[in-house]
Amino acid sequence: MTFPSKQREEKPAMDRSPPEPESWNPALHCQQGRSRGGWGHRLDGFPPGRPSPDNLDQICLPNRQHVVYGPWNLPQSGFSHLTRQGETLNLLETGYSRCCRCHSRTNRLDCTKLVWEDAMTRFCEAEFSVKTRPHRCCKQQGEARFSCFQEEAPQPHYQLRACPSHQPGTSSGPELPFPPGVPTLDNVKNICHLRRFRSVPRNLPATDPIQRQLQALTRLEGEFQRCCRQGNNHTCTWKAWEDALDGYCDREQSVKTHQHSCCHYPPSPARDECFARRAPYPNYDRDILTLDLSRVTPDLMGHLCGNGRVLSKHKQIPGLIRNMTTHCCDLPFPEQACCAEEKKSAFIEDLCGPRHNFWRDSALCCNLNPGDEQTNCFNTYYLRNVALVAGDNGDDKSQGEQGQLREEISAPPLSPRKSESS
Repeated sequence: MTFPSKQREEKPAMDRSPPEPESWNPALHCQQGRSRGGWGHRLDGFPPGRPSPDNLDQICLPNRQHVVYGPWNLPQSGFSHLTRQGETLNLLETGYSRCCRCHSRTNRLDCTKLVWEDAMTRFCEAEFSVKTRPHRCCKQQGEARFSCFQEEAPQPHYQLRACPSHQPGTSSGPELPFPPGVPTLDNVKNICHLRRFRSVPRNLPATDPIQRQLQALTRLEGEFQRCCRQGNNHTCTWKAWEDALDGYCDREQSVKTHQHSCCHYPPSPARDECFARRAPYPNYDRDILTLDLSRVTPDLMGHLCGNGRVLSKHKQIPGLIRNMTTHCCDLPFPEQACCAEEKKSAFIEDLCGPRHNFWRDSALCCNLNPGDEQTNCFNTYYLRNVALVAGDNGDDKSQGEQGQLREEISAPPLSPRKSESS
């Protein structure tokens, strides 16, 4: 695709596929179910270990990470047994979150045992409901079945491998998002709709190189504003980006100090490629953090209790977050996550009760049994991937603009749940 340019008659065929999101979601990236050799007969962590005094503390560890399974991370044909395993692990983790709120250790242990036994019983019912060969442990009954699952558990103590700790979804410290990403048809909506959330860092070192970058970014944002008023004009934003970086290189080349490496190229497609490849936030989502609300942890509450605006295409989600933060953020830090889980459960109960007719339950969660089944469905289809604008104070300005944002940066579209038939 070519664009007009005074300096470039022809643009190279630059890669215009959507860049990988910069946000980090541990439940999506850690402990994935697929083994090195491809999909096999079981998911990582299946069957789960039976709760006991030896592993209870690990089960209830606030920051223990787990995967939320669904169509987004499981094969959709030929591996229906993995779907049944994933649904069992999802339901189990939902029950564990409820049990771990019990204050008494004895009550926590009794609760987790019942949840585990119920989950494995349901798993075997699902196994026998299809024509394929059931899991070998399901062929046994009662305690023999439970003992079989415990013996086969690959991680009976729930000590999963450590996950990377870095979270690139939010910036730390005063660093410039330079060079800016090349505008594409895929990111132009973020350029325009997230523009009011972007801020140029202050208190930067007063060095000439940084000031030249700051000047280029400030001018570019001004030009972006003009282009966005033209209806998210992609051609306009691309030309503004090219002109801003050409101007930046003119200023770099006017001094004898070390110049940016991309400015060694003349105004050309090669220079554009150089800047595009070095952009730290090519999708213009520097201040967007994707959170997994399926299990509330102290770290998650640290994000929610800070200044931030929740963006979701599901209109009930911001209300849930407000309920969690209003009642829980003023409590001592160790109590916040427990409080928030309780508020989440109460909110789901309300959404599926008195308020059921006031919103569209596209995943049909409220058709399930109240309690763990409904909560598990909400965790899987509504709460797994929620966008938070870090540092935004959540004022009510430009609500129309926020409505436009939801489609771009919220969770992927729901995949309708279907009954297992194979």
